[in-house]
Amino acid sequence: MEFIKPEKMILETLEESEELEYKYGRFVLSPLERGYAVTIGNALRRVLLSSIPGLAITSIRIPGKLHEFDVIEGVQEDILEITVNLKKVELKVTDFDNITNLKEPIILRIDKMGPAEIKAGDIITPAGIEIANPEFKIATMNANKKFEMELYATIGKGFVSTAEMDLSKDIEYIYIDGVYSPVIRVNYLTENVRVGKRTDYDKLILEVWTKKSVDPKDALVKATKILIEHFNIIYSSWKEITEETEEEQPIVEIGESIVDESATQEAEDEFKTINIEILETKIDELDLSKRAKNCLKREKIHTVRDILKKDPDELMKIKNFGKKSLDEIRKELKEKFQLDYDEIQKGGA
Repeated sequence: MEFIKPEKMILETLEESEELEYKYGRFVLSPLERGYAVTIGNALRRVLLSSIPGLAITSIRIPGKLHEFDVIEGVQEDILEITVNLKKVELKVTDFDNITNLKEPIILRIDKMGPAEIKAGDIITPAGIEIANPEFKIATMNANKKFEMELYATIGKGFVSTAEMDLSKDIEYIYIDGVYSPVIRVNYLTENVRVGKRTDYDKLILEVWTKKSVDPKDALVKATKILIEHFNIIYSSWKEITEETEEEQPIVEIGESIVDESATQEAEDEFKTINIEILETKIDELDLSKRAKNCLKREKIHTVRDILKKDPDELMKIKNFGKKSLDEIRKELKEKFQLDYDEIQKGGA
């Protein structure tokens, strides 16, 4: 059985301009099986809105100021207004993967003489970090005075209030809610699409609005990667027993040899009248129930040769292996290879 799948996702629209305070991307994925557009669209939407990491200013330090309800001489806005504005400063990271494991905050600075407007572009950043909205106004200086401020940026995801932060005991820091998510809004639509004579396949249209600090395509790639990582955990936890048994190594007790040559030779002589290709046939190639196959594999029985080495009593002792499973083996060996299992057990091979 094959699934209808698209060759790739198409970036249909990308809007970005100086006038817009955001970037917009419209993506199309088609054709999909019925119901898959909603499944994929909803999963991507939730991850895009909640889990894309970002960099945000989460604390500041102003000489001589201990709380956000204070004022700065010569500055029109009070500190509370300034902190609200700082939440809207968008920090763009040139190579985000290089800083995702940073434990300490990234230090930024503002050092400017008035009178003047203080804009996001006045923030002095270290190498690898840029201001995505440099014209955004932070404060207004009315006096011929120097404005100094240290800002501390941290990495996170979503929204983290100051109540949830691990705050320093240093009273000189003024803390700000962390608005980390670079994704502003996500919407998805589903439409019907024709494949051959059928018109009920799905088309997914995904719309992503992001801050200027990240491209919608990059955010989508990151969201997809996060989902893949989680699905891989499920996949690797519950692989088919066939894959698990193939990877298992034989357990060798001290004093035992890995290969018992005499036993191997004896087994070969025992079935010398049966074609070697039949003996080496994997049980996966036999028309047996999944229950029967799983029971055999648990006992390290992987080929027709392994089955023939076991008499009916030995097989019946296998957990969950009943008479019905034994009859399946008898029937399959007879119909597929013209082998009489019971005669072979009596020595008639």
